This record gives sequence, C-alpha cells and structure tokens, in this order.
Amino acid sequence: MSNKKVAVAACTGLDQPLGTVARKAGYQVLDKLRPEKTVLLCTPALIAGVKEDVVYAKENPVLVIDGCEKACCEKIVREIGGNVTGIMRINDVQKQHGDLQPASRRRLGPEGEKLVEIVAKLAAEEVDRILEKEKQ
Repeated sequence: MSNKKVAVAACTGLDQPLGTVARKAGYQVLDKLRPEKTVLLCTPALIAGVKEDVVYAKENPVLVIDGCEKACCEKIVREIGGNVTGIMRINDVQKQHGDLQPASRRRLGPEGEKLVEIVAKLAAEEVDRILEKEKQ
C-alpha cells in the first residue's frame, strides 16, 4: 500500500465568505475526516517558492478547494507545476445548496457552517477517489 497523501490546497481569500468556507472545509478534512490521508499545502509558501512545499505539490496529488470563480489557488498550484488531480469550487457546491448562505467572512452562521460540512464531506470523498486512482 502506498504512503502517498493528498495535499489539500485551500483558498486563502480572506475577503470572501466562501474563502472562509473553503479553508474551514479543508481543515475539517485534515483534522477530522481524513487526517491519515492528507496534508495541508501552504499557498503563500508556494507563491514564495519554498522548495519543500513546491516539491511536495509536484510529487503528490493535490486537491484544490477554491472559494470563488477566480480560481486563484488552482492557478498558484498549477503555476509552480503542482500535480492538481482534483478541484472543488465552493460556488459550484453552493449552487446545489442555494439556501446555504454564509452570514459573513468572519462569522459564517449556521447556514455557512452547514455548507462547510457539505464541502468537507465532498472533499473527503474526493481524497478517497484520488488515492484509489493513484493505486491503479
């Protein structure tokens, strides 16, 4: 069995509620749902060219969780040559759950927290799919 882990790269857009949803969902995947199967990528470290972070993103599958249609996180990972194998866009998930609107970027409120749970569950399932594909 492979010891490969999925690197989760979550949106760092601090001015958008969906960026907060992306980050919180990423942390749920890392801390609660798939802790033994994932690591967190530091997007600012990728931008700065921190060698160990860049090498990890190139040599391991990366799941990007982007907060908006600008897809900044995906662009950053791709620009450094990262191995993007899965992409989640929070606004796409939200379209399926339109009633779940985060209250603000600082306090998501009950609806925003429910959206975090949904995104985290979907991201955990994507981690499983990526690792299964890596085995093949």
